[in-house]
Amino acid sequence: MAILVLTAPMPADSYVAALRDTAADIPVWTPDDAHDPQAVEAILAWRLKPGVVSAYPKLRMLCSVAAGVDKLLAVPDLPPGLPVTRAVDPGQNQQIAQYVVACTLRFTRDLPLYAQQQAAASWVRHPVRPAARCRVGVLGLGAVGQAILRAFVPLGYPVAGWSRSRRDLAGVTTFAGDAELPALLAQTDVLVCALPLTPATQGLLNHRTLAQLPPGAYVVNVGRGEQLVEADLRALLDAGHLAGAALDVFEREPPPPDDWVWSHPRVLATPHIAGEVARSVVAQQVVDALRRARAGQPLPLAVDRSAGY
Repeated sequence: MAILVLTAPMPADSYVAALRDTAADIPVWTPDDAHDPQAVEAILAWRLKPGVVSAYPKLRMLCSVAAGVDKLLAVPDLPPGLPVTRAVDPGQNQQIAQYVVACTLRFTRDLPLYAQQQAAASWVRHPVRPAARCRVGVLGLGAVGQAILRAFVPLGYPVAGWSRSRRDLAGVTTFAGDAELPALLAQTDVLVCALPLTPATQGLLNHRTLAQLPPGAYVVNVGRGEQLVEADLRALLDAGHLAGAALDVFEREPPPPDDWVWSHPRVLATPHIAGEVARSVVAQQVVDALRRARAGQPLPLAVDRSAGY
């Protein structure tokens, strides 16, 4: 058995090294290596071009380098019975939660305003925003969403969450389905998107939904860029309905140099750095999945392709 690493546009070297450290007995190749397509049983990838999967007739699984698998599920010639697995790293969940908390505190404690005052040598104090006016609503109640909610509890911010299907979480007010989304939005001062990208979530954050947030609300997107209609966000920012946004994912990555997100005074734009799965975790999970597949055992990190996650 062998593993083929196709992680472009991310460099493959670190993934190859981690896989070889994890299982020295399994050949690990990149497209630049001479390799036998008949021996490849697993492909580790972020995205794939059409025709790649069919070139490996003994392929047992397609493994994502991240928790999201939307780009792999979009491969048009993906065989219907081929398992697709995702990477799950509690450390990444914690990193994303840290990012969301940092962006939220930056907004709720007026740090951009104080940075402007520092530049002007202006000593002006402003009232601290009460915790009751820092209501956090998280879209997506998977491992990432739950880590975000847990991170806010010690800060005293009221928290609530929404998911496509019903989830009950201790100490969290939860909403579910399209019918209950307006109720979550109406009571949210900081909206965090931590959803997987599926046909149901693509474009979910649009003018209609974002306008249901209270005036002065803030948006943090750590889900996928395709879930946010950026033109609609800009319109609501310019109109003053929304106070700002922190974006770590974008409709196009990277955005063009002249894209408005780089220069808008109310937007914090970061290059998809909220969290990263450790290479060692990816390697261990890929090797475990391959060995399980060869033994005829179920794959614990296989995605439900009909649901998209």
